[in-house]
Amino acid sequence: MNRDAVVAIVEGGREPGGVAKRSAGRLVLVWLLAVAVPMVAASTLNAARTHEPITDHGITVAVEGDLNIDEGVNLVDVSTSHGVVTLSGSVADLLARKRAVKIAESIRGVRAVVNNITVTPVSRPDEDIQKDIVAALHQDPATESYRVDVSVKDAVATLSGSVGSWAESQLARRIAEGVKGVQEIHNEIQINYLTKRTDQEIAADINDRLQWDIWVNGLLIHADVKNGHVTLGGAVGSAIEKRRAVEDAWVNGVLSVDGNQLTVDPWARDQSRRKYKYVIRSDDEIKRAVQAAFHRDPRVWPFPPEVTVEAGAVTLSGTVGNLKAKTAAERDARDTVGIMSVDNFLKVRPQSPPIDTDIEKGLRAALFWDPVLEGCQIEVAVINHAAYLSGAVDTGYQRDEAQDVASRTKGVVEVRNHLEVETTYPIPYYSWPYDIPYAFSPAPLKPDALIKKDIEKAFFWSPFIDRDDITVTVHDGVAILTGRVGGWLAYGEALRDAYKSGAVDVLNRLDVKQGAWF
Repeated sequence: MNRDAVVAIVEGGREPGGVAKRSAGRLVLVWLLAVAVPMVAASTLNAARTHEPITDHGITVAVEGDLNIDEGVNLVDVSTSHGVVTLSGSVADLLARKRAVKIAESIRGVRAVVNNITVTPVSRPDEDIQKDIVAALHQDPATESYRVDVSVKDAVATLSGSVGSWAESQLARRIAEGVKGVQEIHNEIQINYLTKRTDQEIAADINDRLQWDIWVNGLLIHADVKNGHVTLGGAVGSAIEKRRAVEDAWVNGVLSVDGNQLTVDPWARDQSRRKYKYVIRSDDEIKRAVQAAFHRDPRVWPFPPEVTVEAGAVTLSGTVGNLKAKTAAERDARDTVGIMSVDNFLKVRPQSPPIDTDIEKGLRAALFWDPVLEGCQIEVAVINHAAYLSGAVDTGYQRDEAQDVASRTKGVVEVRNHLEVETTYPIPYYSWPYDIPYAFSPAPLKPDALIKKDIEKAFFWSPFIDRDDITVTVHDGVAILTGRVGGWLAYGEALRDAYKSGAVDVLNRLDVKQGAWF
């Protein structure tokens, strides 16, 4: 209620019409003084908290803060002009370069990222790089059947050939990026769709995908499709939401996607969230959305899991052909709007799996060519198709990367990860954002008041959290988070932000409300 509304109500008691109206006016005035005015003050305070000014300097500090605690990109330099962040410096591999960009895109107020980071990989002969990329594509269960050719010149890898979807072309690129020695990727893979679709079918598919993706607010985005070419318009709340929306638009039949008309407004997500805060989806709707997500994922679609939904709780059952398909299916389900929990009972049953000695040989090779694991001493044993990892690594990020490498090695049905981390930091692993592990360095011990302040600051800079929804208390370094958030994305982001702000442990007591985007 604003000041004009208050004045109007008070003035209403002064109109001609007798004692009753004047008495009513006095009662309203008393009510305003006792109740409404404090509400207005509280509302103004919350608005001031949420809508703090976003400056280029503040963005630069926030991006640098997140980069500095990531062990692979902490030497990247940052500058900001009118919300456009420029990253410069050097990293050791393409995966680190990609991670730096996504970290910057995930800061509130960042409208775009100019990537001037150079990659300075370990020096390897081109023929060795080419051989390892081919082997990596053949060894991954999802890409082993792809018709992709690889050439390498001066550490620049060119991928050519054809696949059946944009997601498959991007997966092939990701596999190539994970081979050490690669400085750049030229992805010239062609997409050959099996069927032709009308523009109306494509537009409907894009709209449906945007509505169900927990990372974006599809209500603020519209797609214009002409002869298979897509132009996205509307508003998003962050640069990483814009990236996700563009990726969502690559549905079957699309020839190109232009996201330049999407404007990044830091408050777009907050405003829409207040208007459409909770949209409860039926179990049947959720089931169909999860099944559609599986159909789009090249790791999952060959083994469509059985899906049951009860009160927003999803249960996955059936069999898949490899361990990575199992974890990818769970991620796809969790990225769907309206999900309250996911129970993953999928069984890994490879068809014609290699023998243990061949699996072990392939896993050793994959660990060798992974640039993140350069210099790590990892021991491998495969017994009854279960991979055992032991030894020591420098960071938790490397431990998680080794786990992921093993999970996408052909024939592996289980991973027993006994790797010891020399530098420990108690952050539970989860893919952020979507299949990009986040690498934290241990923070120095801080006073409780400073930890609380830094957590609230991190909440402000996250485009996925409304800071006013969460109350933070800290005792002896342990952060306690209470309140209610719209979805599991915000729940996980709050946990991550609390740890990265210096909490030695986090008690996440946030309630998750079903139906919101994040």
